Amino acid sequence: MEIKRNHIINEKTILFYGVLYKNGEIFTKVMEGDDMFLVAMTPLQFINRSLIKFGSDLKGALNSSKKLLGKNQKKYPIKISSSLDIYLFPTKSIKREDCVWFALNHVKGSRAVGVKYTNVFLNDGHMITIEMKESSFRNKWKDTQDLRDMIIYNTQHSLNILVDHKKGIHIMEVKGKYRCRMPKENKKVQENKNNL
Repeated sequence: MEIKRNHIINEKTILFYGVLYKNGEIFTKVMEGDDMFLVAMTPLQFINRSLIKFGSDLKGALNSSKKLLGKNQKKYPIKISSSLDIYLFPTKSIKREDCVWFALNHVKGSRAVGVKYTNVFLNDGHMITIEMKESSFRNKWKDTQDLRDMIIYNTQHSLNILVDHKKGIHIMEVKGKYRCRMPKENKKVQENKNNL
């Protein structure tokens, strides 16, 4: 099986999980499209390296998810990149090597197999059977959809400010202090208010 050393999570990444490699090292087995390969990092190193490439890190991503979702849980989903629509969620504690990380946009559905197993249906006709109750899987999947929806909403409804550079405030440092000069138009409005 091919081993990649500098790979990062991308739009084609469907899922990944840790595997024991030679000499007791933990590598990450990745499914992308119809390919499976190993990345010479643990899953958490793989995630953190990818997040750093996109301008964040694992600690920040987890903290953000915790604050946005407002839940006290152990298995938070994370945003890798909102512009590429990459959101991941874990099946188990993220410190466990057998934790499977799913990319939200590649999960198509799930079905219970007995009491404690779940078939997860993925893009390109793939399927994986995990040891997890379907209700638990669906809760994690839904939390990730909620996180994505919140981030999209916050991004699309941010305050847009148009700046007219001809009328802006001028701030100048003079002897260690900052002085503000209002634009002429604003000065006139202020003077008129003072005269009333």
